[in-house]
Amino acid sequence: MDYRYQKHSCSGTFGDGSFMPAGARKRSNPRLLTVAKWLAICACGAYFVANRSILGSIALSTNVTVSPDLCLEPECIHAASEILYNLDPHYEDIDPCVDFDQYACGGWRDRHDMRPDQGSIFTGTFMSENAQMRLRHILEVPNVSGEQGLSSADKHNFKKLKSAYDACIDVEALKQRGSQPLDDLLAEIATIYYLHDEDPQKNLTDALLYLIQTDVSALATFSVSPDDRDPDNVAIFVTPPREIGLPSREFYNNTQVVEDYTNVVSNLLLLFKHRFSSDGESRFSFKLANKVILFEKKLADATPDTQAQEDVTQYYNPRTLDETKSLIPEISFELIVNSLAPKDFQAERFIIGSPCYLKKLSTIIQDTPREEQFVYVLDGTKWMSAEVRQLGKQKVANLIQKIGNPSKSPNLMDGEDVKKYYNELSVSRDRFFENSVGIAKFELKREWSQLGKPTNRDEWEMTAPTVNAYYNPPGNEIVFPAGIMQPPAFYGSKAPLYLAYGAFGAISGHELSHAFDSTGRHYDQTGNSTNWWDDRTVAAFEERAQCFVDQYSNFTVPGPDPDAEPLHVNGRLTLGENIADAGGIAASFHAWRKRDGSHADKALPGLENFTKEQLFFISYSTWWCSKTTKEAAVQAIYTDPHAPKPARILGTMANSREFREAFQCQTKEPVCELW
Repeated sequence: MDYRYQKHSCSGTFGDGSFMPAGARKRSNPRLLTVAKWLAICACGAYFVANRSILGSIALSTNVTVSPDLCLEPECIHAASEILYNLDPHYEDIDPCVDFDQYACGGWRDRHDMRPDQGSIFTGTFMSENAQMRLRHILEVPNVSGEQGLSSADKHNFKKLKSAYDACIDVEALKQRGSQPLDDLLAEIATIYYLHDEDPQKNLTDALLYLIQTDVSALATFSVSPDDRDPDNVAIFVTPPREIGLPSREFYNNTQVVEDYTNVVSNLLLLFKHRFSSDGESRFSFKLANKVILFEKKLADATPDTQAQEDVTQYYNPRTLDETKSLIPEISFELIVNSLAPKDFQAERFIIGSPCYLKKLSTIIQDTPREEQFVYVLDGTKWMSAEVRQLGKQKVANLIQKIGNPSKSPNLMDGEDVKKYYNELSVSRDRFFENSVGIAKFELKREWSQLGKPTNRDEWEMTAPTVNAYYNPPGNEIVFPAGIMQPPAFYGSKAPLYLAYGAFGAISGHELSHAFDSTGRHYDQTGNSTNWWDDRTVAAFEERAQCFVDQYSNFTVPGPDPDAEPLHVNGRLTLGENIADAGGIAASFHAWRKRDGSHADKALPGLENFTKEQLFFISYSTWWCSKTTKEAAVQAIYTDPHAPKPARILGTMANSREFREAFQCQTKEPVCELW
């Protein structure tokens, strides 16, 4: 979800005023001065941390005074150095009202490069790597399980985790086994779905069931989660696949991409030719690969676009078992449910993501030879009525907050609870492939075991080290894993709060805003999918939302080919995230101003020329500093409900009255405003 973009040409969108921070001066070599500032700060900070009393005595003996309004805590020095390095070396020559992305992130891009295996990076990428490095350090420390103070359950859990990790990093064992584990899996599928049977429907459900159990999505996705219109209970969802072979259906119309993809598929088939042909390599050619691509294209054309799959008003289609069977008789839904659900569960209804897709899929299965199928594997919102506004307040009051790590299902701080949760999961220290398949089966069994039971609202959808956050509409909950609580989202308790509010606070506000965005507005305070907004409020929302759609649709990324036209951001697809960005930063700014009025924060060393308000917005933008390849940017335009990260900076700043006032932009009115 990390992208670059081409500058758009929407006149007046990002302000037309010019500004330099108060007291700023033109520099002949601004980068050198920035580095010099940073070195001086680090040297001062190191000395200060080593011995505060010495620093104090020197200040007294030399009549040097340290401003009481300047923060010299280690967290402040760290934050100041990061901001100085992230700012563009020539930021004073850049109008922040025009290009705040370059202003705040130019230096970040200068000092960060992508690895060959990366299509995009942003600040969160490095936060994730830091979290993973901490886990790696723990797993590679000798004899951790033998340390005193660990319970027997903790030792058991660590041993299981360590075995999975050892199997993952045992490169020699992986090389020695080669593709044999995958070949064994293909052989097992072949015994279920015989390749040369003339009836393409025979044993098709058995094959799909086997793939589901090994975490391979094929033809359709079968899952269990809280029912949108009855969130206290779970339901079975049958939805179109989000990806076929290529990331989105638009790529199947790109001649060069299809040609390259055909080569990849052909080479893959050659590796396992003995599984697809009884007469050696004679049938192994581009002919079969082309058939596979054609089959995938048919599936892609039948699949709803990403925007439709994100729209709750379109993907929620309840059907009885008989109605579901009539859509696609080639698949036995009874067999799938009876194999995965608890024994006493009776499937009476399914939530179908797209009935039209299942009908088209039925036709495709009938027309496609099985060898090709086998290979495919709120208070200030005047536009709200008083009644809706009151319901909105109730929704916020009922909001569940989960922070850090789960305390139930399982309680990560309770070794016995973790041991019990993973009791049925077996892990080998020298079987990486089998471990992966085993984990997939364990998760699938756990997911489907929820059928017939009340929704478990204690579960988390992200692990504790994850650098992210989310809002869950059916649960009316916002979740902040421990992984996101690190610099630059959160520098520590002694750092100025305008930094924390600008970064982590805006993220928190972003997730809360999802409760009232284009998706969240369809869920009430208990998580039920229902129309709780009256017509007046809906009409007012749609009018304001259209402004965001038009604004973000003006952002573009370079086209897939050198001569291709730039691709525009899908303002409708990204609407929910764009609204949440605007609402998040507005809520966070007002919360910080209220807090700062009663307990003002100190300034950062080397950044005295910036106001606290300006540093608030710089802190926000630091989170979205990014780089991306052209290919990754194109893919994201088709599939990602988030706008490119530079657009998330520029668009959000253009919609913030407080930003435009802080940086003294000529035009103070926001381009779009919802809250």
